[in-house]
Amino acid sequence: MKKFILSLIVFFILLGSIGEIVIRVFRLSSDIPERVMDEFGIQRFKLGQSGYYKKAKQKWNVNKFGWMGTSDTSKDTLITIIGDSFIENIMNPIECNQGSILNNLLPNISFFEAGRSGVTFIEAMEISKVLNIEVEPKYQLIYLNPTDLPESISEVQLYSDRLQISIEKNDIQTSQIKSPGLKKILYNIKLLYYLYSKYPILVDKQNKGEIDYDFSEREKANYTLFRNFFSYITVNYRLDNLLFVLHPDMDKEIVSLMNEYNLKIILLDSKGDKKWEIGNGDKHWSCYGHNRVSKQVGDYLSEILNQ
Repeated sequence: MKKFILSLIVFFILLGSIGEIVIRVFRLSSDIPERVMDEFGIQRFKLGQSGYYKKAKQKWNVNKFGWMGTSDTSKDTLITIIGDSFIENIMNPIECNQGSILNNLLPNISFFEAGRSGVTFIEAMEISKVLNIEVEPKYQLIYLNPTDLPESISEVQLYSDRLQISIEKNDIQTSQIKSPGLKKILYNIKLLYYLYSKYPILVDKQNKGEIDYDFSEREKANYTLFRNFFSYITVNYRLDNLLFVLHPDMDKEIVSLMNEYNLKIILLDSKGDKKWEIGNGDKHWSCYGHNRVSKQVGDYLSEILNQ
């Protein structure tokens, strides 16, 4: 019996080793960057990291600021780009990032990206406050999806791993890095992460770019919370250099509220165009989608910069 159990253990070790090698060689599982909490309560990426998204030919790299993507600060005019996984854009080559494409459209401007999966509306505002100090941009672009506002408010739904605001307490609630030890094991043993990612029930929607959102009766009941949210940000943040880039599916009610509070918005339009999504269950923008988005944003920037 002992011999059988020992043989079984050896078999599974060999099988696991072969699986690990195959997954690493063919990049069937993504390298996920480790996060750290900075002095401002913002989750950034640990410096010095690099890796591959599954099947990608180019590595992603974490820059000296703790973000991935473009980080040019050399030109007189600097524009930052803030957002969630759509801006993190780990699933596409860096030349398909908003910063890279916008730099091609507007070569005399520096673009600096600060994107991370799970960034809420209020966290994007906190990041903008930090970047005003760190890189002193002329303008800041904040890219928003329909879920980013309700996910920002703890009274709508509480998330321990996302920075939120309590409207009732009028207070920012910092996030926690969820299961850092377990994630470190999971991300470093590729076979485990490959099996983990194959079960959709265990994968957060935010990591698949799913932003389907219905301004239902429940959210209409939270309309006062949303209004109070905008009242809070108009008092507590610098807004004169902020431009909010809204997903084409952004709810009309939220757009109306943003207009009511005189926020500068760029409402993206995908009508009459082919799909921007990567596809195959991933709703993040493809390189084509990012190019279409950048064209609209670039036209807006050209207009205000030439005024």
